Amino acid sequence: MTEKKVTIYSFYNNKGGVGKTTLCFNAAALYAKQNPTTQVLVLDMCPQANVSQFLLGGGRRGYQTNLRIQSQATRKNVVGFIDWLLKGNSNFSSINTTYRVNVSKHNQILAENLYLIAGDSFLESLSLALNYAVINPANTQAWKEYMTAIRRLCLHEFDQEKYEKLVVFIDCNPSFSIYTQMALASSDYLIVPMMADFSSIDGIKGMFTMLYDEYHTPALKTYAENIITFNKQVKHFQLQLPVIFEFVFNNFTSHLGISTAFEALKNELNDFCYGQYTRFNQLFCTSQTSITNKEDWSDIFVSDIKDFHTAGKVSTSLGIPITSLPLQTKYNMPDGTEISLPKSNYSLAVEDVERFVSKIFI
Repeated sequence: MTEKKVTIYSFYNNKGGVGKTTLCFNAAALYAKQNPTTQVLVLDMCPQANVSQFLLGGGRRGYQTNLRIQSQATRKNVVGFIDWLLKGNSNFSSINTTYRVNVSKHNQILAENLYLIAGDSFLESLSLALNYAVINPANTQAWKEYMTAIRRLCLHEFDQEKYEKLVVFIDCNPSFSIYTQMALASSDYLIVPMMADFSSIDGIKGMFTMLYDEYHTPALKTYAENIITFNKQVKHFQLQLPVIFEFVFNNFTSHLGISTAFEALKNELNDFCYGQYTRFNQLFCTSQTSITNKEDWSDIFVSDIKDFHTAGKVSTSLGIPITSLPLQTKYNMPDGTEISLPKSNYSLAVEDVERFVSKIFI
């Protein structure tokens, strides 16, 4: 019963610098605002902890708030949880504490139903311990226990007395590290932010290879036959992987010259991603409408998010979602500098974010 009320989205691309954290921040904030009876939980699985910083007030303020969370005797964040797992609790069915923070207590512009399990720079340092833990010869189920731990954590953090449903947004690290694998193995849907550049194709190829064991050359497939891979482990333990929900082109700009180049590269990326759909459509979210060509597919599986430009700097520095910036036309940056922010400069970006969030469902 509880499982049907919980939906987990991961924001992931094997390539860094594609705007996944900014997209996660804005999507979670707007979805929470639009769905007050749903508990929205952001899980920060990136050691840089930027989405935590944005949610907790942005810039220096959010950074300092997150440091205070980290400095508690028992960290009430993702590292505290994983540390608890490593102390012999990987097969837990209950937890006697909570790791979530109500972000509105630190950032009043955000909705009261928005929560965070904060990130921590020490997460990367736990990778070695996790790598040893999942191959415990005294526990043949250890890998499965760790790979499903994030989902069980989310279920534990679901306040069913207060909310009807839970939607989780996980900001993943670009590397395919073990804690990234834990996040993805616990997710229902995969959101893939990307830029219109050639390296994004390499990132998506890497994603299909590492996550789904789908190889794009016979030589790679042959090479992997005798190697234990993440996907082989998933199948061995009969786990479910997330299906691809959306490809999101970030940082579209309307400047004519750049826009033309963007469209050319975007078309090439669309062709590649649509090609993956025609080959591996079982890896994609089930569509409620018929898909007969690339245009149909693109309408369902592709979103554009216009470049935030100056508005993006103000948004992340102050912890204000892009869709809430129209509340004012001038903002004071952390150093006291006053910034004028005409709505016309970012109105298209607001519309794009709203359109993307409207696709999210539970």
